[in-house]
Parts: sequence; C-alpha cells; structure tokens
Amino acid sequence: MVYEPVPGVEIVSSLPAVYVRGINAIVVADLHLGFEEEAAQQGYFLPRIQLSRAREVLREAIDSTGADWVIIAGDVKHSFSRLLPSERRELKSLFEFLSSRSVKITVVRGNHDNYLVLVARDYSVELVDELYVDGILIVHGHRKPRGSYPERLKAVIMGHEHPSIRLRDKLGFIAKLPAFLSAPYPSLNTRLLVLPAVGQYQTGTTVSLSPETYLSPILREDVPLAEIKPYVLAEDLGVLEFPELGLLEDLLDEIEV
Repeated sequence: MVYEPVPGVEIVSSLPAVYVRGINAIVVADLHLGFEEEAAQQGYFLPRIQLSRAREVLREAIDSTGADWVIIAGDVKHSFSRLLPSERRELKSLFEFLSSRSVKITVVRGNHDNYLVLVARDYSVELVDELYVDGILIVHGHRKPRGSYPERLKAVIMGHEHPSIRLRDKLGFIAKLPAFLSAPYPSLNTRLLVLPAVGQYQTGTTVSLSPETYLSPILREDVPLAEIKPYVLAEDLGVLEFPELGLLEDLLDEIEV
C-alpha cells in the first residue's frame, strides 16, 4: 500500500524517507552522524551504526524510487560546536556513496550542521537554509519559515522533532516507534509533514496533545495538535496509519498492537 501523508509525497516502503514525485527526490532528516563519538566522550559507549543505517536507508530509497535527487532536511551531523573526527570521516563516506549513485545532494541546514561546509564543499553538496521547489517548502524545523513564496504552498516538509509514538503489545511490552506526522498548517494555508529521524539513536519527541512537549516552534505554536495524523513505522508490521491525535487522546502511550 502507498501512503501519501500530504499530496504528491509518498512514504517510501517502511523507511524514514519520503519520495516527492514532482521533483523525483528523496527527502530524509536527522542522520546525526558522529553521535556515537560524542556519546563516548561523555562515557556512553554505543555501537557505531548511524552511518551504516543512513547509507542503507538511502540505498533502499533510491533503488525503490529511481530518485535522482537526495534532500536532507537538516542535522546530517551531531555535534553543535565542532566537527568531530568521526563526523568528518562519516560525512565523507556518506557524500562519496551518494556521489557514486549520481544523485544531486542538497542539505537544508539544521541546528546541528555547524562546520558541515568544511566537508560538503568537496562533494558539490548544495547547502541552503530553506528549499522551495515545485510548490513544496523544505525546512529543518528548529525555527519558523522566513522566506516569501510566490505561490500557494502544496506542503511544508520538516525534520528536527524526531517524532515517535509509544505502543504497548498484549504482553505489556512498550516500544517507542518513529512516526511521520501530517497536520494542517493554517498560517501558511497548507499541510505540514514531519519526518522521523534516520538516526537510530534519535527516538526524540513522544507525540502528545501538549504543546510544551514539542521542540519545534512550528508544532508548539502553529499547528492544531488534535489534528495531527501519525503514520508509525513498525519494523515487523510496516506503516501503521492512525487516526488524528484528538481521537486518540485517551489512548496515547497505551495503544495496543
């Protein structure tokens, strides 16, 4: 089944990626390469899986769609204040992999993407603060859109939030699973699509009806939370389409599968 949370934008298989048909592009967000090194510096030693995970998601998405453009909606790297050695190595590996697939690469800067230009410039990676193309606006989501747009927006796509939903199985085991969020965006007269993180360790915000739980000012201030529609990525079940949050108010954190 093809899931289209906003018009013209499809969830790719059960991956944390969408395919924008009109521009033949894959959009992903929040890879957070280098996270394991920063965690190790704080005494937490984690398997180094962020890069392999990102490459596998992008490989599958490109192979299944034939996309010739990869757009990353921010936070390719993890460290705020510097370019870690592992970040430099992993960014090079990622961009070399994408270059070998002959795809155009665009990064919409996120709040973690300081110093990214030091590597991106060697691979002809386009770096922008916002990307407006074919009526679709792509931002990271750590701040509200700042541009003016010549026509009615078809959709806004963002990352940053790393949304997830807690699901409980019949044995009582609770899993926190990544989710796409589709919602009205009244101030721009369009719809908003929030992408789950590609990074395996970025489980992020548990979806709720409380504005203070969200990281992005877009979700906190501009979106009617009760009208958010989640599409959950469940490893064994594929994509699970849920009703709007307003209809799940009494079940959030206790949805049974």
